[in-house]
Amino acid sequence: MEMRETLARILKKYRQAQGLSQEELGHRAELDRTYISSLERCVYSATVDAVERLAAALNIPALELLTPSNESAEPKSSSSASGEGDVAMSPAPSRNDVKPVRKGRRPAQMRAAVGKTPSP
Repeated sequence: MEMRETLARILKKYRQAQGLSQEELGHRAELDRTYISSLERCVYSATVDAVERLAAALNIPALELLTPSNESAEPKSSSSASGEGDVAMSPAPSRNDVKPVRKGRRPAQMRAAVGKTPSP
């Protein structure tokens, strides 16, 4: 079974077990509802960042979404009685926390090619 199919089945299982719609999960993970739907239908492959955001939104370790043995198991509660094996998840960064990539200056050959040569 492909990793994409594993993620799709486990994601849907956890989402439904928590009583979340695709829209609500998307809101919590700061992802579009249509992207959640596409992941669950194996249309798209998820990025590592998306898996991390989804896991944080579901309050589970990211590895839970990618481990094939979890498909037949019952979804684990976000809090366990023993506390053993719990993994602390940091919240996904909000879109406001992401800094834009700073673009450098174009080389002189490129400026000349687009007609923006500096005056001597």
